[in-house]
Amino acid sequence: MMLDIRYRIDRMKALHALRESGLTETQAQRLDELYQARDEDGMLTLLEASTLTPQANKMIDVLRQAKLVGERLTELGRTIPLPHEKIQELYPQIRDIKLAYERLTTEAERFMTRV
Repeated sequence: MMLDIRYRIDRMKALHALRESGLTETQAQRLDELYQARDEDGMLTLLEASTLTPQANKMIDVLRQAKLVGERLTELGRTIPLPHEKIQELYPQIRDIKLAYERLTTEAERFMTRV
């Protein structure tokens, strides 16, 4: 099941999945607490300050980009009249971010099955 990282809850699930990417036990517990508290920014801050795998760091970059675009889409979606052109302009960016995410997820799954 592929997450839709335009949405905060799905980005948080993806961030939470990184708990096995090199976090200490204390950091992993803190990540769980932030996830329960629905604190996406806190999760990003904790993960970025941690020593993670290069794969996990790439994933964090992609999720941070997705957050910016997702927030912009939410903002535009609340504008009346709806700024269709501005929303359309974001679609190529969304597509690129989703492709990068899917590529990283597929690579991670391939790596996990090899072990």
